[in-house]
Amino acid sequence: MKNIYLIRHGKPLFPQGKRMCIGRTDLPLDEEGFSQAAAAAEILKGREFEVFSSPLLRALQTAEAFGRPITVIDDLRELYAGQWDGLSFDEIKLRYPELYAARATDRTLPLPDAENNEDGLRRFRSAVIQAAEAVPGDIAIVSHGGVIGLFLQDICEKWYKPDYCQILYIKYDNNKFILTGGINNA
Repeated sequence: MKNIYLIRHGKPLFPQGKRMCIGRTDLPLDEEGFSQAAAAAEILKGREFEVFSSPLLRALQTAEAFGRPITVIDDLRELYAGQWDGLSFDEIKLRYPELYAARATDRTLPLPDAENNEDGLRRFRSAVIQAAEAVPGDIAIVSHGGVIGLFLQDICEKWYKPDYCQILYIKYDNNKFILTGGINNA
């Protein structure tokens, strides 16, 4: 049984400071995001693990904080948000008012032209298994809130979007995952 430290990237640098739907939009970390990444690295200091990351810049910059070689796996990237990708939430409210309002109570409603949740989960889960099977020891995976939320829903039947640089502790054995900590200080 091995440990997986599943980590959401640090806070991105949003243009004009406005939060947006970034999916595959490739943004760097902001100053706070770099601090969050350093704090996550400090928490795991002294543990032996290999680092895997999404190819998106905000994840790579977070992974760099661990000071170890990084293996990039494309399928660890965030869900593609279709027509919403790269738009500020103010723009989304104006262009898609009904869908935006409906998604406040039902996050499963699909976004226009976006990657569907089932495909995203299948891709991400396969990438996590690929990383876990690639090395004999423990691993850290730096990825994104949307795909991590889907993965958590799959392994513990609870959708949860982690905070920036939150570390989720997962045990892995034989294609089976057990969440052992990280949500609500569990």
